[in-house]
Amino acid sequence: MATTDVEVVRGSTTVGLTTSASITVVGSSAAGPQGATGPTGPTGATGAQGVTGPTGPTGSQGITGPTGPTGAASTVTGPTGATGANSTVTGPTGPTGPTGAASTVTGPTGAQGVTGPTGPTGAASTVTGPTGPTGATGAASTVTGPTGPTGAVGAASTVTGPTGPTGATGSVGAASTVTGPTGPTGPTGATGAASTVTGPTGPTGPAGTNGIIGVDGATGPTGSTGAAGANGATGPTGPTGSTGAASTVTGPTGATGPTGATGPSAPTQTTSNLMTYTMMNMEF
Repeated sequence: MATTDVEVVRGSTTVGLTTSASITVVGSSAAGPQGATGPTGPTGATGAQGVTGPTGPTGSQGITGPTGPTGAASTVTGPTGATGANSTVTGPTGPTGPTGAASTVTGPTGAQGVTGPTGPTGAASTVTGPTGPTGATGAASTVTGPTGPTGAVGAASTVTGPTGPTGATGSVGAASTVTGPTGPTGPTGATGAASTVTGPTGPTGPAGTNGIIGVDGATGPTGSTGAAGANGATGPTGPTGSTGAASTVTGPTGATGPTGATGPSAPTQTTSNLMTYTMMNMEF
């Protein structure tokens, strides 16, 4: 058995050394002083991550909040949507309506149809067919239909048609202020036999348009100045003007006048009068 020397202390006096095998503790029953605190031990290792707990139950649905106020009407127009494609399907034809009363209005003239191809020329007939009965005259229309489109201009004819009869001379129209374009020159007719009768004078042609106004001539020289006219009579005198405001400027001081003449000497007073006057002054 191993032994260790132990210092035996009684009170404040060392009794001696002994071994732990034969130690007997003898001493005061009072507690010894508190020993110094030992150094802190190292921090222990971090423990393992705990097991994740189960997911809690879903909370109840919250109360729906009140509806917010309606926003102000927008002042901006949205863009126009694209135009839809044209339908290629013709809708069904509706039932035929009842026949309306006969119209008294002539409908507008339809557009000129396409000219069909020319058919073959038939053989010349030698028999004249009977004339069909004349159809009833339709009621006169009170509405003029719109004029149809003008047809294409035909090719220029190379054959001169016969000259029609001369129409009756119309009344003289109002003088035109616009000269129309000159028509094409017609073909020259054959020269007729010389007439021995003078024909009537034709109507007077329309007045020609006025010519262009010429430019202004140069300004003539200035005439001489006329003699001066006599003076007019003198007019009446005008009313007197109002009095002007009082002047606020003091005029210069006038020169000092001459010294006046010396007045007469005062009369000589007697002694008694002088004393009385003196005494009266002393009483005052």
